[in-house]
Amino acid sequence: MHRRDALEAGLAGSLTAASPAVFAAAGNALRVRWMFSSGPQRAAMVALTDGFRAQAPVVSEELEQSGYKADFAAALRSQPPAADVMLWFGGERLRDFARQGLLEPLSALARTQQWSQRFGPALMSAVQVQGETYGLPLSTYTWGFFYRRSVFNRLGLEPPRDGVQLQQVCEALRAAGLRPFVLGGRDLWPVSAWFSQLSLRLHGLEFHRSLLAGQLRYDQEPRVRQVFTAWQLMLRAGYFGSDSHQLDWRAALPYVSRGLAGMVLAGGFAALQFPTSVRSDLGFFRYPTLNAQVLAAEEAPLDVLVVPRGTTRRPQAFRFLSQMAEAGPQARFNAAIGLLPPHQQAERSGEPWVQEAALQLQRARGVSQFFDRDCPAAFAQPAMAQLLRFVQQPEQLDAVLAELERLRLKHYQ
Repeated sequence: MHRRDALEAGLAGSLTAASPAVFAAAGNALRVRWMFSSGPQRAAMVALTDGFRAQAPVVSEELEQSGYKADFAAALRSQPPAADVMLWFGGERLRDFARQGLLEPLSALARTQQWSQRFGPALMSAVQVQGETYGLPLSTYTWGFFYRRSVFNRLGLEPPRDGVQLQQVCEALRAAGLRPFVLGGRDLWPVSAWFSQLSLRLHGLEFHRSLLAGQLRYDQEPRVRQVFTAWQLMLRAGYFGSDSHQLDWRAALPYVSRGLAGMVLAGGFAALQFPTSVRSDLGFFRYPTLNAQVLAAEEAPLDVLVVPRGTTRRPQAFRFLSQMAEAGPQARFNAAIGLLPPHQQAERSGEPWVQEAALQLQRARGVSQFFDRDCPAAFAQPAMAQLLRFVQQPEQLDAVLAELERLRLKHYQ
């Protein structure tokens, strides 16, 4: 064992026996910075840090999602860092900061607590770089279609299992005066969810990973064109509204709540944005199978906790992560926000959509993080803008593919 690993292992082992007085004597309180997108999510984060205050002084800071993302890199680079523990994302978004040396390695703590057994290899791979662990899995969720069961029942519809049935459902919804899909494209990332689902269902996880890793051309790879062509058929059929570029993701949800649209493609985080009176009527199903030869893979983003490199409160930060890695805190936190606890022994919420998402994840043969979490940030934003351009102008497919290829050559090393 390397000297650094030995020191970290000793630290990780001693944390479980440390008393509150040790932390109180260590100086200022532990600073935990969270990102939230809803009131229930923020309340759950406050509750998590309140549960730690019995052991050590801690200050919780909750920031709205857009501002948090914009300031995250600067918060990491400030010296000392703006916080000792911060919420972030798994996948390339985490690996990029780890490669820059801005995150504290957590491998010793991960070995001491056997994170690989608690969370499984698929999720742990999203927080590792060359075998070193840099994040603690905290929440996960799958993407799929939210719909109102009462609307489907009234029209005699069932959740579709394949592409043919999906088309039949869309035609039935349109005949009843509903738009089949509502899309809040103004935020860009909901548009990329459509691209990713089609990519995964048509060609599988390995193709999708290779594409987002910059290993395939956008303008000359036939499978890429096939993804866009399948999407193009739905756009030309009028299954999406013409206002997709004007709606943000929250503004899209009331179309389903009010029975104006049949389905919205979203992650589990969207459930709590629906009115309380509607949630008991919500149904959820995975994107239907489009290629029976492709193994099932799901889009399952992972939210994680990281420790910025340079913190002067490493013992307190490690102790906080140690507690957050337990099944109980993970179960309570995720039940409050409608997401899935990554801990394999944690209890899951009884909400119908949560149970369906959990079953969906259990059956998956692999997971992808998300379009803008699995490719370089410099590429993701302009690439998603091109995806929205395609939604608005599907006849511009060749121009969109050419621009995506130009962006790939510019931003991938």
